[in-house]
Amino acid sequence: MNASFKLLKMLGIAITIPTMLISGPLAGFLIATWLINKWNFSPKWIMICVLLGLLGSSIQITRLIKHLYKESRSG
Repeated sequence: MNASFKLLKMLGIAITIPTMLISGPLAGFLIATWLINKWNFSPKWIMICVLLGLLGSSIQITRLIKHLYKESRSG
């Protein structure tokens, strides 16, 4: 595989990290807002769902970084 192609592939995967950092907490916020409006949950669920979204995003980013590291080590 061409070295520049491999670099571009890794760069493309790495660019998704900011998207992951935003999408998890945003999804948590939207779900919490829906729960509050639909079933009158307490507003503390916003913080709980945002933190769960951030945790999920962190797990996905860790998996992505491990994948990038394995690809860079494999030559």
